[in-house]
Amino acid sequence: MGCRTIKLPAPFDLWRIDVSPQDDQRLMACLSGEEHARAAKFRTEALARRYRTAHAALRILGERRCGIPAAQQVYHTNAFGKPCLANVSQAHCSLSYSGESVLVGWSLDHEIGIDLERVRVLDDAAELADLHYTARERAALPCPGSRHYSRAFLTLWVRKEACVKALGQGLNIAPSSFDCDVDPRLALAEIDGSSVESDVYDLKDGILVAWARIIQNNWSDRNRRLAAGQSVTAGVAAALRE
Repeated sequence: MGCRTIKLPAPFDLWRIDVSPQDDQRLMACLSGEEHARAAKFRTEALARRYRTAHAALRILGERRCGIPAAQQVYHTNAFGKPCLANVSQAHCSLSYSGESVLVGWSLDHEIGIDLERVRVLDDAAELADLHYTARERAALPCPGSRHYSRAFLTLWVRKEACVKALGQGLNIAPSSFDCDVDPRLALAEIDGSSVESDVYDLKDGILVAWARIIQNNWSDRNRRLAAGQSVTAGVAAALRE
């Protein structure tokens, strides 16, 4: 693709794309008329360009994963906005964007969710934690007002977002209704009757990335996947330096 693209460590295809200052017309040609029309409704050109880049990247990376030409792919969304590639039931995808970065995920065997957040100071982080985090999670966060509090809050938030995206229900599932691991590491959570595996990466350039996937609800499968995930996690630092 015409913009900077980095493959991230995950148990499925996960890519970070940096939005270019100008559209690459080769990328724009694969978008649908509906996508172009929606992009035109954004209030700034920067937001429109980010949307176009995200959806073009979804299509191009989807072509690599599924073999369907990018311009011929047809997408539907569920009631909560999660995209789905039509007529390919085993294909699962997820999108996220923040600032000038886009995240695209593709899997052929699990429902997935991804999210990214820019690290920033949140003056109301403690109040938001009271609203959206469980008592156990709040107890695991640093003291409100400490210099690490906003980063820790966002590390947990990005994981929760990825988990509910994997379930395809967005914030219809209250973030305070389930516990997640506060630290950036591989973890399992039971959410709305499903087992969800997730991890968080701190990319050290002001971006936090989280992935999540729904896994089989049996212990042998969980243990096997955790062992595989731990080997992925061990290679994260080296991969992100490439």
